Amino acid sequence: MRAVAVMLALLILTGCRSGPPTRFYALDAVSAPQRALTSLGAPLKVDAVHIPPTLDREEVVRGESHNELRISALDRWAGDFGEMARRVLTQDLQSRLPAGAVIAPDLPAPADARGLIVDLLTFEPQSSGEVVLTADWSLMQGSPATPVLQRSVRLAAPAGESAGAQAASMSELLGKLADDIITEIASNARIGAARAAGGNESSLR
Repeated sequence: MRAVAVMLALLILTGCRSGPPTRFYALDAVSAPQRALTSLGAPLKVDAVHIPPTLDREEVVRGESHNELRISALDRWAGDFGEMARRVLTQDLQSRLPAGAVIAPDLPAPADARGLIVDLLTFEPQSSGEVVLTADWSLMQGSPATPVLQRSVRLAAPAGESAGAQAASMSELLGKLADDIITEIASNARIGAARAAGGNESSLR
């Protein structure tokens, strides 16, 4: 009996060793040319990126069809997904804006800094073969912080056939989200400046 138990243990260990290895993936910042902006206002800091419950796990979710999720047994994220998305979005914004315009996640923010809060409503492959990102984001300012700009966005990119391709598409979409945020904040700043200029002209008449 002892010999049989030893043999079973060896077979189990051999089976564990011969199984496919776990693969780990991370999101990466997608660099882009720096935006030529005259003024974006006070510095920005990505305070939080909220993720849907389906992504609040180590395993990579590979697709969704008819309310059914496919959760990979071998493909894992290399860290907390929400924090990873926050740091990558911060890096995307930093690469597109002048130095000092975006504050790193772990650094203290100056008193006049504005916070970004992003709520990712959907961020996973769909049955259409695309990775879809839908999000609401708010630009916060003041103490206590109140929203001064709120927008919704929907972005999509091909999902690819592998978890690695999916991670690359998700990274691309975070870069596009950074572009959208910059465009909206810059447009809002221009409108505010134009209104202020108009008000000053009226007061001089």
